[in-house]
Amino acid sequence: MSPEFQSDLGLAPRGTAWYYATLHQPIARRRNLLLLQAWWCAVRRIPYTVSEPSVAAAKLAWWEAQVRLCQDKRPDHPLLLQLQPTLHEAGVAPNALLLALTNVSANLQQNRWLDWIAIENHLDSGPGQVARVCCQLAGQSAPSALAWSGALGVALAQVAMVRDVGRDARRGVVFIPVDELAAHGVKARQLLAGEDSREVRALLEHAAMRARTALVKADALRPPNMGQAALPGIALSRMARALLREMERDRYALLDQRMSLPPVRMLWAAWRAKWER
Repeated sequence: MSPEFQSDLGLAPRGTAWYYATLHQPIARRRNLLLLQAWWCAVRRIPYTVSEPSVAAAKLAWWEAQVRLCQDKRPDHPLLLQLQPTLHEAGVAPNALLLALTNVSANLQQNRWLDWIAIENHLDSGPGQVARVCCQLAGQSAPSALAWSGALGVALAQVAMVRDVGRDARRGVVFIPVDELAAHGVKARQLLAGEDSREVRALLEHAAMRARTALVKADALRPPNMGQAALPGIALSRMARALLREMERDRYALLDQRMSLPPVRMLWAAWRAKWER
């Protein structure tokens, strides 16, 4: 896969988690996984990068039409045009991607959630759904494999929510439920204003511990016979655990920074995954 091809389609560049997580996949499978991830990145950014809600809604409606064209016609966008044959071969119906698009559309109307169950359901229909499609593109469609990938997608999204709490707050979004804010004595306006405090850090520590537990539960669901297809998920799980340790080491000072792992640590996680499958 040439760098020019990756750049033209917006695929994960060197230095990103998905770049390293897919390193040990066959070329065709890696390309398809990166195409799907690029599509997901393109659509999920829309609510946060388009300031006018009506324009953002129109963009998502255009993407919905493009996904529907994957059923029996040729979509216009090069990402979906490249991905369409693989979706068909893997038996992935357009509804699988449309569900993820509905999840993104919900972000145009909602930036607060009452309880954790609501957020967990939201994550399952977005990152969890995309993870299940990734599993199918890797040739794994057994219910146990899809259950593992969906749970892992939700767990990884939980880690990202903690990591991105400051960035999301600057966008006006709080992915921590109202009841948990109240239980920790934190107001949403404190997060929106970037006001750090002992209570805020305790809240973020609680969210990080829940994300760690979700990773452990997801890892326990992984079927033992997935072979090479499981490597991206194993690598991403290892990266997420390492990122959680970095957050803990920095005492959850996350409102004014967005932590990330250096490329060498992501590369190491990808190599270690080969011995854990």
